[in-house]
Amino acid sequence: MPHLYHRTLGILLCMLALLPAAQTHAVAYCALRDPVGTIAHFYPDYTSYTAVDGTVNLEVRALLNEHLSNLHFSEFGQHTLYVVYQNGELVGYVHARTEKGDWGLDEMVWALNPDLTVSDFRFQRSRSQGRDLTESPQFVAWLNGRSVDDIVGLLDDSGNFLKSRPDFIPQSHELMATRVLRSAVKTILITGHVWPQSS
Repeated sequence: MPHLYHRTLGILLCMLALLPAAQTHAVAYCALRDPVGTIAHFYPDYTSYTAVDGTVNLEVRALLNEHLSNLHFSEFGQHTLYVVYQNGELVGYVHARTEKGDWGLDEMVWALNPDLTVSDFRFQRSRSQGRDLTESPQFVAWLNGRSVDDIVGLLDDSGNFLKSRPDFIPQSHELMATRVLRSAVKTILITGHVWPQSS
């Protein structure tokens, strides 16, 4: 019996030891995997950046719900914003978001201009159909320079479909394109309200 007690105690202690690792993984849910490489991709001439942590509170959640439906309460929490400079001048922001995809989670990275319009976009991980289309120069150019209101205007009243599908987006890829637009809306709103100095 003492042997069984010690064995059970040992298993419990091992499980407890794994908890901090799981929590660390949860915090990194929307993490930028390679900050230096990703920032250099978006801003080849950047000279420095600052990483600033922030938390999406109830006020920001309510704001997000005003713009988009079907938001999962637990998808928002702590986030990191990368503020990018060139010779001391602000040139933009980089923010990673994770969205539900066709096959698991899609990790998207957004580059925003100082005025919080879209500058660029890429995936850092995705197995979803339509990834190539949404990373294409044509799709990125379609989003480039758009504000949060512009992007919301591309969605129907439910926020789950495109209001009008451009010819270069096949019907089979509409849901993927919509997910990308919804991610852009969340990214811009979170950036502007979790870090008010960025708006």
